[in-house]
Amino acid sequence: MVPIHHVSAAGVVRNEAGEVLLIRGPLRGWEIPGGVVESHESVQDALKREIWEESGVQVEITGFAGLCKNVELDIVNLEFCCRYLSGEPRGSEESLEVRWFSPAEALKIVEFPLAKSWLEYILNGAEKVRCFSFRKNPFEILEDTLLPAGG
Repeated sequence: MVPIHHVSAAGVVRNEAGEVLLIRGPLRGWEIPGGVVESHESVQDALKREIWEESGVQVEITGFAGLCKNVELDIVNLEFCCRYLSGEPRGSEESLEVRWFSPAEALKIVEFPLAKSWLEYILNGAEKVRCFSFRKNPFEILEDTLLPAGG
């Protein structure tokens, strides 16, 4: 059997005031923006596109926080740090509401376990590349490793 993996990219977007951009989706409530990398699309382009589509905001990628794999669905999630460049937050077909939150507010309002795990890690500095695998239902981190960047 040939393994098939799907790749998604998400980003914690912060503005000059240090606030965090969150979207409220129809299924998972408040979370960080992101989505599936499409065929023939770079990860960076996919991340910027997804954030734009879901929030109306343009960003610059400032760092790579790590990756995780949903072992049940064979989805690899790539997580990034982003800086707000322009645009007014607005909802879309994928996001019912989009708002800026203080880091403390963001940590309180995000309930979806995967998004909350990444948000906590990135807001606490994300000094190393995080790599973990998880099960979604119930959410359980199976293996969690912090690796130095580079070699």
